[in-house]
Amino acid sequence: METRKLTVSGLVQRVGFRWSTMALVNKMNIPGTVKNNSDGTVTIYLQSTPDKIDRFIEKLPSASGFAHIENIDQESVPNVEQMHDFHVLY
Repeated sequence: METRKLTVSGLVQRVGFRWSTMALVNKMNIPGTVKNNSDGTVTIYLQSTPDKIDRFIEKLPSASGFAHIENIDQESVPNVEQMHDFHVLY
């Protein structure tokens, strides 16, 4: 099990990106969170197997509706308690 932080940049706010993200993770059964940042990026935390997180990242651009992803920065986050659901944070 891995927890990974994704920082997504591009046109990812005010286009339903968080809700598209939630729909994709619910289909893939991946717990975590998604949140808009003040700099116009979006942060996604996911907790699953590395392969499943990689598949999510591959599918995200085509599942994002009106959003336009320019970049996805990734980092592994150690020692995170087990997540059980996915939540949109405000």
